[in-house]
Amino acid sequence: MSEKLVSQRQELRGVGVSSGIGFGHARVMQTSSLQVPRYSVTAEDVDKEIGRLRKSVSSVSRELDQMIRRSPKKAPKEVKTFLEVFKLLVNDSTMFDDVSDRIQTQQINVEWALQKHLEDMLKLFDSLTDAYLAERSDDIVHVIRRLQEELTGERRKIQEKVRNAQSKVILVTNDLSIADVIWLTEYEELDLVGIVTEKGGPTSHTALLSQTLFIPAVVGVAGALSVIKNNDRIFVDSNSGQIICNPTASEIKEIERNVKAQEKKYSQLYRARRRVAETKDKFRVTLKANVAMVSGLDEILHLGAQGVGLFRSEYLFMGRDNLPEEREQMESYRELIDTMAGRPVTIRTIDVGGDKLLSAEARKRNYFSSAEKEDNPALGLRAIRFTLANPNLFITQIRAILRAASGADVRIMLPMISSLQEIREAKRYIELAKTQLREEKLEFNEFVPVGIMIELPAAVICAEELLAEADFASLGTNDLIQYTLGVDRGNPSVAPLYDECHPAVLRLIRAAVKAAQKQNKPISICGEMGGRREMVPFFLGLGINELSMVPMQIPIVKEMIRSLKRSSCQRLTLKLVKSRDSGEVRKLLEQFTEKGAEENVG
Repeated sequence: MSEKLVSQRQELRGVGVSSGIGFGHARVMQTSSLQVPRYSVTAEDVDKEIGRLRKSVSSVSRELDQMIRRSPKKAPKEVKTFLEVFKLLVNDSTMFDDVSDRIQTQQINVEWALQKHLEDMLKLFDSLTDAYLAERSDDIVHVIRRLQEELTGERRKIQEKVRNAQSKVILVTNDLSIADVIWLTEYEELDLVGIVTEKGGPTSHTALLSQTLFIPAVVGVAGALSVIKNNDRIFVDSNSGQIICNPTASEIKEIERNVKAQEKKYSQLYRARRRVAETKDKFRVTLKANVAMVSGLDEILHLGAQGVGLFRSEYLFMGRDNLPEEREQMESYRELIDTMAGRPVTIRTIDVGGDKLLSAEARKRNYFSSAEKEDNPALGLRAIRFTLANPNLFITQIRAILRAASGADVRIMLPMISSLQEIREAKRYIELAKTQLREEKLEFNEFVPVGIMIELPAAVICAEELLAEADFASLGTNDLIQYTLGVDRGNPSVAPLYDECHPAVLRLIRAAVKAAQKQNKPISICGEMGGRREMVPFFLGLGINELSMVPMQIPIVKEMIRSLKRSSCQRLTLKLVKSRDSGEVRKLLEQFTEKGAEENVG
């Protein structure tokens, strides 16, 4: 009966955070099931237990040092920063002293003392109910769990199971720390073709690295560990967030065909990367990359990126307590600009709050703005609101960008703009930064264009007025969809309601494009929607001539553009914006694709 249950076909759903599909055998890394030994020790054994704690800290630190030294070449440079933060937490003297004191006063074993320390820390976080501590509390859980695994020998067993996998591996786990992800990518003989986690969201460590390392990943999969068993055959579709556990024989044949087709397609697209992204009737589109790291850019260029349409600068600030100073920021931006070798680079100013959080310690140490709990961070002090409330932070970043941009094609983009006042205030600070640099006789770019992200319905409604004050605009479709439909895309319970084909979304995008065209200002798409192959006809029909996306999507979108006629897309777009629901939109898009680019729909 239990064997039958193991092989039963089941479907799960989560949030896809990269692109592509993967098919392989499950390797369950169920660290959440660690059995923590609990027993009393004699007074004579107290020193021995404290010695075990010291030894485990030393051992984990050495492992992290090795990871830092031999991080895989394809891993982003910022990975080193995450690992160093992890190491600092492992070596935290406050944690060591507290656990040692528990061993001594309560006369208990070290694993138990670590567990008590963790439980008390989590209670403290719960009592504060501070959303900004969520990320740090997860880090502490990972650190304590890692020390307990070292003490019990469980870590070696887990690693051995994963490392000895003979076939393509789909890793299934509760959550992954940054160290887990790097450890997995260290072993080149491990054929990791997919990741499934119960926790996590679009901006988790797993999401960020899976995108950079091109591994299909689905996070926030409720019930994954209770459904999926070791050696189950698992299909992961990171495009849709779908997971099939033990697919049927007919499904397996189709999945294997699709995986082979994907490999062949990627190979063909890679070979065609130097072709122009131009429709059959000569409408040319610029394809750029969305980037969160300042390394690994060679691969982005190899995929055909014509520049960086969105550099998420907040990732230079996240996961650390001491935030980057002007010189460090400038050097990171300069590395990005130099690698792009004359291609345009758009740097979004720091966008924190909501699902992208600075550590509580960083907020406490560096800024005057309130670090108190926000009941709804997505509607709180985030993005441009946060930087304008912390002008020293903003001016430092602007100075770094202006200095790095000397002699280069660089643009500054302001996130989550909702009013003229925000643009004008931001531009005043930019002029102040220029005045300071002139007085200090430092070299910088005087003429960096300043644009805005349109990602709020209010910004769409007032787009003409806002664009009169900006040099360009970029549609941030991720947040635009979220705020328009009132859906948190990182919440699996409502993620299916996050619908880019909703008529309201399409009409808002059209309205923003029309406003930009009326003001004669460039407008691009930089959300995930811009990398969706099926949405390309809609954007072409609107006259969008710049799309920025996850790098792996660039060849796919380019191929789609080259197969289309813009005139056909324009007729399709008129029908799409008049649709009554998303089902009608999808049907029209499917019919258009099936009929071929040469034909009109209807």
